[in-house]
Amino acid sequence: MTFLKKQKGQGAMEYLLLIGATIIIAISVIILITNMNASNREAALQQDEAITTILDNTLVPPIVTSVDCVASGNVTINLVSSAPNTGYRIKIDNNDPYPSGTDVLYVQEGTSILQVPASDLSVDSVGTEYEVSVITVKNNVHSRPSTPASSCVAR
Repeated sequence: MTFLKKQKGQGAMEYLLLIGATIIIAISVIILITNMNASNREAALQQDEAITTILDNTLVPPIVTSVDCVASGNVTINLVSSAPNTGYRIKIDNNDPYPSGTDVLYVQEGTSILQVPASDLSVDSVGTEYEVSVITVKNNVHSRPSTPASSCVAR
């Protein structure tokens, strides 16, 4: 029995070591879960910013619903566009888009109408049929022309 007297505190010591190890493991798991949530939030925010950037820079050509050409007045283009704060250029037949350079046209506020003097678009021959398409412009990047091109006969 002298052997057991020397080992008197061994049971208590093992018990304390098990409790200590369990506490350390629990704290480690809590820290891991907390950090994973924080990194997931950051990753979600980064993905949200990336998606917003992609959507903001996506150029969708407008849908031209009707065109009215008055040779002595205006060319009026009714369109449907899904892109707010976007500029447009008008393409008549296969001529260069109007306006040229970095200038763009914006729809009239509260409407979906572009109005341009016919003389600016070289629509000057009464009875002549013109193919009209619209190009979306944002951050100096152009979309493809709206298809199919709408036609109008100058009157």
